[in-house]
Amino acid sequence: MPRVTGDFDSALESIQLTRRVVALRNAYFRAIPEICGERPILLTQYHAHEQLFGKARITPLEKAKAYRYVLQHRTPVVFPRVARDRELQAFDIAETSLFIGSTTSHFKGVQLYPEMMALALWPELHSVSTREQNPYYLDAGTRDALNRDVFPKWMDESMLELARKRPIVPGEPPPNFDLFELLVFFIASKPNCVSHTIPDFSRAIGEGLQALILETEAHCLTAKTQQQAQFYEAMGVALQGIIAYSHRLADEAEKQAEAAREPQKTELIALAKLHRRVPESKATTFREGLITVWMCWTALHLENANVGLSLGRLDQLLYPLYRADMDSGRLTLEEAVELLCCLWLKIGDHVPSVPESGEKLFGGTGSNQAITIGGVDRDGRDAVNELTYVILRATELMLLRDPNLNARYMPGTNPPSYLKRLCRANVRTRATPALHNDRAVITALMAKGESLPNARDYGIVGCVEPSSAGRHYGHSGALLLNLPSVLELTLFNGHHRHTGLSRLISTSTGDPRNFESMDEFRSAFTKQLSFMAREATNVNNSLGQAYVDYYPSPTLSALFEGPLQKGKDISAGGASGNSSGVTIIGLADVADSLSAIERLVFGEPKVPFEELIDAVKSDFTRHKALLARLANPKLCPTFGNEDPLADGNARWLVEVLDSAFSAYKNVRGGQYRVGYWTMTNHAGLGALTLAMPSGRRARQNFASGITPRSGTTPELLAALHSVASLPAASIGNGMALNLKFVPEACDSASLERMVENFRSIVEGYFAPENDNPGGMEIQFNVTSSDDLRHALKNPEELKTLLVRVSGYTAYFKDLPAEMQQEIITRTQYLLSTGHSVPTARISIQPDAGIEASQ
Repeated sequence: MPRVTGDFDSALESIQLTRRVVALRNAYFRAIPEICGERPILLTQYHAHEQLFGKARITPLEKAKAYRYVLQHRTPVVFPRVARDRELQAFDIAETSLFIGSTTSHFKGVQLYPEMMALALWPELHSVSTREQNPYYLDAGTRDALNRDVFPKWMDESMLELARKRPIVPGEPPPNFDLFELLVFFIASKPNCVSHTIPDFSRAIGEGLQALILETEAHCLTAKTQQQAQFYEAMGVALQGIIAYSHRLADEAEKQAEAAREPQKTELIALAKLHRRVPESKATTFREGLITVWMCWTALHLENANVGLSLGRLDQLLYPLYRADMDSGRLTLEEAVELLCCLWLKIGDHVPSVPESGEKLFGGTGSNQAITIGGVDRDGRDAVNELTYVILRATELMLLRDPNLNARYMPGTNPPSYLKRLCRANVRTRATPALHNDRAVITALMAKGESLPNARDYGIVGCVEPSSAGRHYGHSGALLLNLPSVLELTLFNGHHRHTGLSRLISTSTGDPRNFESMDEFRSAFTKQLSFMAREATNVNNSLGQAYVDYYPSPTLSALFEGPLQKGKDISAGGASGNSSGVTIIGLADVADSLSAIERLVFGEPKVPFEELIDAVKSDFTRHKALLARLANPKLCPTFGNEDPLADGNARWLVEVLDSAFSAYKNVRGGQYRVGYWTMTNHAGLGALTLAMPSGRRARQNFASGITPRSGTTPELLAALHSVASLPAASIGNGMALNLKFVPEACDSASLERMVENFRSIVEGYFAPENDNPGGMEIQFNVTSSDDLRHALKNPEELKTLLVRVSGYTAYFKDLPAEMQQEIITRTQYLLSTGHSVPTARISIQPDAGIEASQ
């Protein structure tokens, strides 16, 4: 791949937002999301007419016809004309996008999936427009249709209820949905989505959908069974729906062109012509390639929930078209940036539906549509190209939470100037992109069975989860495990204070007050972990089988490697590769608790286990001296300071978690992979959890992702070294290391020094040591606590302020109060010194003011 020259970089740096994009972006930030009733109404009508409700099984062909019906009847939105603001007032959208079509019928919409968790919004239909945290506008007509005609029909037909009704498999324990519904143990995401993956757009772009349809028809003729033949027909039907939708957009564009004035008239005629060509035929230009991706994207989000579906390596996929256009003079650099800026707004034209009760766990999140740039290709060669930089420039100009940009870097192969450019983008945007170490990620994927070429061709899914792009169906967000609850069950012999100590939750592993060694405690912990892994995977597998029986995905199957060759839907194991992802909440809190037990209870001078448990029960109110001892790193080590005991406990946990979950298979025959990213769950689940042996007080936030606990790591290099020492081979589902750097630069010279320090820190973290391939992932908030406190007081003034949560970016103003507090109080470092800088201790109440003390 040719190196990017300085002249190109200078030209790209000079590009700013066009008038069109500025107007669309301003409207985007002014608009609040509007609930769209089209999909649920059309899908309900079709299911009722075709008598799909109550069936023992719904085939891929039946689902494909349902999605084709929706695509054929949904509103062909060419240019949305109006949107609503926070005061629910309608306003005009002054400019038009370079792309037509939409995920919903609104400028910024909320897509509803009654098959999933949309029914959770049912109690809010009359209040969702005016709720304080992240309201959604809902017009009266849509509200009445949902209340009367849609939601009642799905009460017993949602994925969770269908999974409950499935017969118990002989020889297997029944799934314990009670544990899932208690929330404090684990969260299974399949009732809400199964969309954490990367489709394969390469054939849609390179051959066109009609060529794929012809191939499915040929497979129908040679199918071994009728079921296989129907599956091939289903994929063809789904693809026909996408083409039909694109043609309907062309019809509408031509209709609007008749009454339009120049220059919009010419734009509409050109768009109609483009949509009659693609995605039906192969893309021949960069813009046609983007339209093909966009048309497939809208169809995929009609089929699967808009959570975590990711776009993969667009700089690799679209570079040949970009290069040909640039070489021929058909495309300028300014036009390429403008096209991507418009596409970014289209990608972000929808948000997931989060009920008010879910705001603490998922508040402020977008759809987490990840795009991956850079890294190496399948042969291990430098894959950074001009389009890599163009995508990066569009991202830092737009400052949007979606798409979620992730940048790969292979030390020694990608140029150091590229890493420096990524660091500069983080300083400019304050929060993006996240950086991934190719050497470590490829090591992790190969340890899970990926071939070297497939591991090299990974993209990021959702937050930070690596997956071989377009061929590995991983559902990386299948399970979220609250690890402190496993510790709780160990401390209280199978009981949990959240459910009452009189109720036995798991198995008895002994009263720890009678244990004589740390090995005994670890053995009990491992048994409780094995119990929770079994229960969580059993629930996930029951839900997974419900997808096979009731919710196949023929559109995604048609845009994936494997289903055509195997003749089976992606939900049933049709992909070339299969796995399920588990992410761990509270790793550092449990690691530090293990260190406290090992040092205080089984070390010298001893603290009786009876005293430690009493302190935990009383939230340390009667044990101030013990709490002070736990807070002293010289007396009680913590993860993130290169202490052999503390870091050793973290490594032990990572290895034992990987072992516990890899013992189980999912319904598609794939393994479970473990990762460490927490979204906002480290705040939400922390609010449900009482005091811990680490000295963490009751209901405080957990540490985010794989990050050490806030306030415990005064030296940046030590924290990075501790995290980098964790075994990459046991982290197959990705990790999020969240760091906060204080901005130090005002003049250009100071900025350049800061960026160079930034690059040096990342380069050192990614460097291999002994048998370890280096740190796997790192992400940043380049924002001081003072800046964040100002944003709290002036939310509208800083409504575009991006922050890194744990795996994704969010607008700070949209986060729940607990999450805002967690980000404010994260350890913050000066890049020039590597030392932490004290932050104010902030107390934020959702309905109260802010109190700060030094």
